[in-house]
Amino acid sequence: MNRRTTALAAVAVLSAAGLALAGCAQPNAKPTNSEPPQLPLVGWTPVPTSDLQQGGTLSLAVLSSGTDEGNWNISTTQGANVPVVDMQAPLMGTPYKATKDGSVEVDPNYATDIKLTSDSPQTVDVKLNQKAVWEDGSPLVAKDYEATFAALSGKNTKFNIASSAGFDQVSKFEVVGDYEFTFTFDTPYADWQALLTTPAVKADIASDPAKWASYTTKPLPSSGPYIMSKIDNNAKVYTETPNPKWWGEKPLLDKITWTVIDQGSQAQAFANSEINAVEAQDVDTYTAALKKSGAKSLNSGGVTYSQVTFNGLQAPLDDANVRKAIAQSIDRNLIAKTANEPMGVKATTDGNWIFMPGQNGYADTVENKLPYDLTAAKKLLTDAGWKNADGKWTKDGKDLKLSVIVPQGTKSNELRAQQIQASLKKIDIDVALDEVPSADYFTNIMAGKYEMATFGWQGTLFPISSSESLFYPEMKPGGDGQNFAFVTDPKLGDLWKQANSELDPAKRLKLADDINNTIANYMPMLPIYPYPEVIIVDKNLANYGPATFMAVDWTQVGFTK
Repeated sequence: MNRRTTALAAVAVLSAAGLALAGCAQPNAKPTNSEPPQLPLVGWTPVPTSDLQQGGTLSLAVLSSGTDEGNWNISTTQGANVPVVDMQAPLMGTPYKATKDGSVEVDPNYATDIKLTSDSPQTVDVKLNQKAVWEDGSPLVAKDYEATFAALSGKNTKFNIASSAGFDQVSKFEVVGDYEFTFTFDTPYADWQALLTTPAVKADIASDPAKWASYTTKPLPSSGPYIMSKIDNNAKVYTETPNPKWWGEKPLLDKITWTVIDQGSQAQAFANSEINAVEAQDVDTYTAALKKSGAKSLNSGGVTYSQVTFNGLQAPLDDANVRKAIAQSIDRNLIAKTANEPMGVKATTDGNWIFMPGQNGYADTVENKLPYDLTAAKKLLTDAGWKNADGKWTKDGKDLKLSVIVPQGTKSNELRAQQIQASLKKIDIDVALDEVPSADYFTNIMAGKYEMATFGWQGTLFPISSSESLFYPEMKPGGDGQNFAFVTDPKLGDLWKQANSELDPAKRLKLADDINNTIANYMPMLPIYPYPEVIIVDKNLANYGPATFMAVDWTQVGFTK
């Protein structure tokens, strides 16, 4: 689910809620009776800015840039990727922001008031902060949101967008004045707040499909406390400095630098003081980073989950029974323990395509319908017409062989692929690891040039609506969207339509359960386990680190005196 350099090597971002603030959680989600051990909601202890020094450079690492991915516009298919979102977080803001517990509140830097003024038809009124401006000093106004909403509606197919969820439900957008607008839904849309967690794009850009897709080597204009002041696409170093037009609280830092560094080299870069923090995506990084003098480990609950996506257009994975057999052959418990317990975090599996463990509505659908069971897996293969003889499966003269695409230099991804390989070997399926340059990894996946892929989805605050684009509609390789399995069940369209318009919480959760059961029946993707957030930081770095829902306030980040 919408995809940051979290505790996962290769991560994609759902773009339905735009900024991908924190994760797959409903606002004020309540724990279930099967709540797993909980980590902190925020990994750092807040430090008053009066106790921090003015100035300093924060140096961070990412796995790729918007230039590498193909676009810096996070609402495009190429830009809806965790590193791209991460790097631009200091440059963007939205009318709603996430709070510690996963609810949302008005961000006064961007809006002074947001109200649901009518239930029939459902109408929302937004009053903007009149001090808000773009980096060139031009005002951030209602027409910018009008153009952004229109681009994301999907009505103009010339716009490359990762998802239109929610925006395609808006029937009317009215500019009341420069700093006020309303939008209306013909039918109720439960996750309407999600639309206001999406950063606006300047109207002249958002009204032109060519301009919208043209930010291939630099970010869009900033509306946040920092601007991108220096871009070195050759050295892959990107520098952000305080926005001189920023109207909010003054940032503490003189500079933020982002350097593209492969996962295997990040711990050494941290040890060499080339960067001030490193995400522990594997035990080697965790162990090596903690050896640095003054290093400390911060952790929080996570909303990114690892999974295996099956290319439903590639034989033999075009057969749902084969996909389900593979799902029942993968030892999710073992993979979760191997990944998380060495970093001091109790592991738990994830068996739901919408909610995370502990969220209201979570049920382990995978365990209920397709548990780890090698005997059942073999029967599914037999039912699909495969025969096992001499330790291999054959059908129509062809052997059953598969591959997992792996980004080079990404240890956690490679380890998970190796564990999938070992699991399937137990039922006589050979799996090869197809290593590709990390910059080509998602490009190949989107183009359908793979058989199996194991990366992570990072969720949004609105998981039901934002998860839709992963499964529906059917997508063609190279097309817009996030359904990288390229197959679907037509029933999902109506189920999601009902869920997205249902305002009764209990009925909506029942529809979400129906969606999960439908997905299990054709198995486009197998969730494996949720990731905690583990970041090793220099001890003098304050107000930065992992959080389950809440985003870092970049005006508060600094170093202790």
